[in-house]
Amino acid sequence: MSRPDDWDIRPRAVLIAALPTMVMAVVLIAYFTSSRLSDLEDAHVQRGKALARQLAAASEYGVFSGNLESLRKQANAILQEKDVVRVAVFSPLQEVLADSSRNPPAISALSTRERSQPLLFREQVTGPGITLDDAFLDAGSPTPAPQVRHGEVLVEISRDSLRAEEARLLRNAILMVAAVLIASVGLALRMSRGIAGPILRIASTVASFGQGNLSARVPVEGGKSLRALAEGVNDMADKLSASRDNLERQIEAATRELMQKKEEAERGNQAKTRFLAAASHDLRQPMHALGLFVAELGQKQHAPDTRRLVERIAVSAETMENLLDSLLDISRLDAGVLDRQIKPFPLQPLFERIDVDYRREAELHGQRLRLRPTNLWVESDPLLLERIIHNLVSNALRYAPGGTVMVACRTRNGKARLEVRDNGPGIAPEAQEAIFQEFVQLDNPERNRAKGLGLGLAIVRRLTDLLSHHLELRSTPGHGALFALELPLAPPGVVSERPPPSQPHSLHGLKVLLVDDDELALASTTGLLESWGCTVSAANTAETRMPALARHQAPDIIVCDYRVGSAMDGLAVIDNLRQHFGRQVAAVILSGDTSAAAIANARRAGIPLLHKPVRPARLRALLQRKTQA
Repeated sequence: MSRPDDWDIRPRAVLIAALPTMVMAVVLIAYFTSSRLSDLEDAHVQRGKALARQLAAASEYGVFSGNLESLRKQANAILQEKDVVRVAVFSPLQEVLADSSRNPPAISALSTRERSQPLLFREQVTGPGITLDDAFLDAGSPTPAPQVRHGEVLVEISRDSLRAEEARLLRNAILMVAAVLIASVGLALRMSRGIAGPILRIASTVASFGQGNLSARVPVEGGKSLRALAEGVNDMADKLSASRDNLERQIEAATRELMQKKEEAERGNQAKTRFLAAASHDLRQPMHALGLFVAELGQKQHAPDTRRLVERIAVSAETMENLLDSLLDISRLDAGVLDRQIKPFPLQPLFERIDVDYRREAELHGQRLRLRPTNLWVESDPLLLERIIHNLVSNALRYAPGGTVMVACRTRNGKARLEVRDNGPGIAPEAQEAIFQEFVQLDNPERNRAKGLGLGLAIVRRLTDLLSHHLELRSTPGHGALFALELPLAPPGVVSERPPPSQPHSLHGLKVLLVDDDELALASTTGLLESWGCTVSAANTAETRMPALARHQAPDIIVCDYRVGSAMDGLAVIDNLRQHFGRQVAAVILSGDTSAAAIANARRAGIPLLHKPVRPARLRALLQRKTQA
């Protein structure tokens, strides 16, 4: 059953209008009906008493003289009165002198259950006593004769007519209450329509406002208050409509401005991409040349002081190369130009490469590097994931001197959880977010380059966001740090058998055709290759025309820049040279272009690509592998 608080306005209006009227009507009708019933009861009793007194007065002589016939006539006369059902006259000794009775009137339609006991009225029959006349005793005024009881009369009156009248009065009262109820409810409904109708129309109009139809209006009707309410709603609708029109104009203007800003941002992003591509290429070229010159210089005989100077130049060049790589990686990640190649692959080969790269460094610093073997496969970009793990392990080794760094992977909640732990000094909670910002190093205020550049964790955060891998850091000062990655699991696949590593051999006599449009890069690469005993045929930008290149003798391997300054890229140059020499000459691409397109093109051509600056050891290993294939 619903509560009154949940009622609609119309039932409430009906209740408010009808309830007071009903209560007042019921109270008044009940009061007057009860008063009328009481009056009828009193009148009935008084009538019975009057008849009894009348019969007692009329029966005095008959009782005194014993005239039974006279008493019977008097009793029959009283019996003719309405509602009188029995009349009896008794002697002083309660002997019945006259007794007349009749059945209840046939007009009474009350049931036996509804009939009540009749009313009995008794009245004494009295008269004066006998007075003796004695002259001797008459000494003063005469003494009145004493009243003597001669008998008693009984008048029995039925209550049937009284009950019939009471029932009629109650029926009339009920009919009056029903009539008042119907009239009050009808009046309340009529009044409620006059109140609820306009309010419901106002509510419907307000609901249409909520649906966006601000053109709807409320008809102004009803009393003063309802008219004021309708006018207020219409005024509100006018203001809302004006506000919406104004807001739409503002939104339209803001949208146009936003589109302009977006176009400007896209142009800026494109310019930034072009700048990054140019900067990457132009900066990597001299760094590549510097690295190769230093490597070539390091292979010559020097005095101890000169040797120490060459080693310091090499360390500085490597530091600059690492900084350049990190800065360009940060810029490429922020510009969104770095592609990801998601595919399933096993983690164990990645762990083995990490072990090879960092085992000797850890041992040199008295640290322990532990990699727990795993047979799990994951879905990610293998190159980017390897870069993430490289940075985390490098960071852990740097900040856990003399400690232990552990790399492990396990399954949890249907995902692979790759963890890098160390038992270093740990990271305070307030600094755990700051360490992922660029150039932030908590214990390196003097910016000592031996402690890193402060970009490794910034690159880790950007790479994990790019790959949609959740990165978690847990650390307590004095208890080391834990970096954890959540990776999607992949079903185990078939690992292709890797060929056994070839034994390093001398490059003495290897014929190399070198094509590069940068003079410094061309000279440095030529000098390094010749220091390894290679026979180098070098071609610069002016010589990248195919007729000039075709004059060279067929080489053992072609080392070509990706951008050679001509209409053709390095891949096209290699393809044309292979066609000219009539065989599939081994080839390597060297490039300062780190774009995804260059990488994809080289991968499709099946030619390995090394990004400048190239480390000499890596170039030498690649030349040995390609010439032994």
